[in-house]
Amino acid sequence: MKIRNVLLTSAAVLFCKASMSGTTLLSHTWVSGSGSDTNACSFASPCATFTGALGKTAADGIISAKDTGDFGTVIITQSVTIDGANMGSIGFGGAGQGIYVSQSGSTPVSVILRNLTVNGQGTGSNGIYFAGKGNLTIDNCRIENFTAIGFEAVSNAAENVVVTNTVIVGGKLGSYGFLIYLGSGPVQASLDHVTIQGVAEAAVMSESGILEISNSVFTQSYYAVVANTSSTISVESSMLTLNTIAVCSYTGGKIRLENNDIFDNGTGVDNCGGQVKTNGNNRDSGNTSGNPIPAADVSATALF
Repeated sequence: MKIRNVLLTSAAVLFCKASMSGTTLLSHTWVSGSGSDTNACSFASPCATFTGALGKTAADGIISAKDTGDFGTVIITQSVTIDGANMGSIGFGGAGQGIYVSQSGSTPVSVILRNLTVNGQGTGSNGIYFAGKGNLTIDNCRIENFTAIGFEAVSNAAENVVVTNTVIVGGKLGSYGFLIYLGSGPVQASLDHVTIQGVAEAAVMSESGILEISNSVFTQSYYAVVANTSSTISVESSMLTLNTIAVCSYTGGKIRLENNDIFDNGTGVDNCGGQVKTNGNNRDSGNTSGNPIPAADVSATALF
């Protein structure tokens, strides 16, 4: 699997630095569908894009949508909260990402993305891409119409990812809903109340680190949950339904299942060469194969 093209160019970095030069940075900036990036980005004088506002926002500051608008793709290399207020969207097309998160230098970032819609418009590659060091929280967002990956984390350094109350819809072309790609640093991630549907490959796939999933729904994809290489995934109180294969752990991967509904898939739990363990309280029905969960995998004492 190849790491997707990243549109972080030296020109973009220079632009951001230039936009900040000689400008008083605000702790809270605003964007509006009728704004202009030549404005101060205050509530009374909002900017037009998230990129324009970011250049005028102090580290650890907040960017908020004042009203409805498409506020453009953004590259984030500082700690910041972006709140779309359920009115802000990012439409993008072609190669690259709707939102790219990294860090400038060695300082870890802490980024919160809240109340946003990220729409690939049927041609955009990746919704949100995290290749930095630090913390990323995605809350109450919708990621849709991408052609490659809804969310991807590449573990070049220690990363912590939290996704809550979020919907990821791949359409016909999206390959992965949530992907942790094998890298050099540890990743810890959690998904809670997340729905992922309609991706061509895996709703969730992790190749490294630890991923905790709870109260979520993965449906209408080829795989629901896949562990690979050196990952451990725990799935609790979730629904895995109408997928070709619900659960697959490749060699080196580990999956724990507890109190889940695994219904109406082509295969419930596939023997892909890795480890799948349960404590015996999952419910499975209507799967063409892998139903019920193999008795050998049901052991209260074997949860690794």
